[in-house]
Amino acid sequence: MSSAEPGSVGTSSRTSTPPSPMKLRRRPVPLRLDSVGVDPSILVGKVLTKIHRSSKHPSMQLHFSDHTTYQILVDGYDPVHPGLPKQLEMDPMLASLLDAADGQLDVPYTIDDCVLITLTDKAFDSKPREQRWDQNHIGVAFKFREDRSWHCVWATLTDHESGQCVFRSYDDVYLDQLQRSPRKRRARASSSPMQSR
Repeated sequence: MSSAEPGSVGTSSRTSTPPSPMKLRRRPVPLRLDSVGVDPSILVGKVLTKIHRSSKHPSMQLHFSDHTTYQILVDGYDPVHPGLPKQLEMDPMLASLLDAADGQLDVPYTIDDCVLITLTDKAFDSKPREQRWDQNHIGVAFKFREDRSWHCVWATLTDHESGQCVFRSYDDVYLDQLQRSPRKRRARASSSPMQSR
């Protein structure tokens, strides 16, 4: 899946037999773009306690020990008008962990590094005639202190006809903090007869 091209840290390319992203040891070059969301470096040093992948939307929640939650989201995704089916994809190790845990994984891992990186993948459209092109897109890459390996999450767009994929492209992902609304305190029923009138 994702791996850095030699001499081009921060840009990844997939080939027919790509090297494992787990072997990536160098820090990807962060993108200096006016992107949406928050700077991924905000996660450095945080202790991840749970990863939850949505079964309905292309999103993933990262829950931390300091009671903050961040999401990996697809840029431009609108749940009311989703368009072509989009999904989050990730390196095989992270995917297998989430698949084994039915999309929700409890993990005590520390984020050692986190950046946005540019990935390059081969997109295609088989209608009306076969077309293929290199598609650049942004992924979120992070490294756990415990395994010292880079993990990456990116987004795909696909269209199928009669069970066969006829279109595949890629979209940018970004990181954003989930803002929880403050819980309203329930008004306690007063025992005073004067206040109950």
